[in-house]
Amino acid sequence: MAEQGETYAKFIEAELKAENERKATLNSRALGNATTSSAFLALVFTLTVLVTGKDFKVSASGSHWILVALVLFAVASLLGLLASTLRAFEVIAPESLEDMVGDHWTDEEVDARNQTAYMNVQTISTLRTGNNWKATLIGWGIGFQLSAILVLIGTLAWELRAFA
Repeated sequence: MAEQGETYAKFIEAELKAENERKATLNSRALGNATTSSAFLALVFTLTVLVTGKDFKVSASGSHWILVALVLFAVASLLGLLASTLRAFEVIAPESLEDMVGDHWTDEEVDARNQTAYMNVQTISTLRTGNNWKATLIGWGIGFQLSAILVLIGTLAWELRAFA
């Protein structure tokens, strides 16, 4: 038979580990969003110049839609950068850590397990709030990025139709 609370404490520790891993994954995706927006723009414009030559002039409406695409890419990049920023989350205060090795060192195992599990739950709760916010920003960023890609490809297809 398991010690009192041991199963719950192990579960909570696993949840804390999973939420920290989720945070790292979200940060990586957020930076990737910002990077791919810039890389896609560079690639598309380089290919366009290669196809059309340096003297090609874009129509007034084409210029308008390219500007819209640039703004959408900029917003996507900004959302990616915002999502990658650090979000505050609750951690145990240094004083509480000192109490653990001081006044509470002789606590019963079940009491110590309960207290540490409680502290992990507080951290998990605030980590999840921050991670959910990051995920929302990433989702919006991807939406703006896809919109930018569609607008840019549509505009370039229209403008480059004479080269087909």
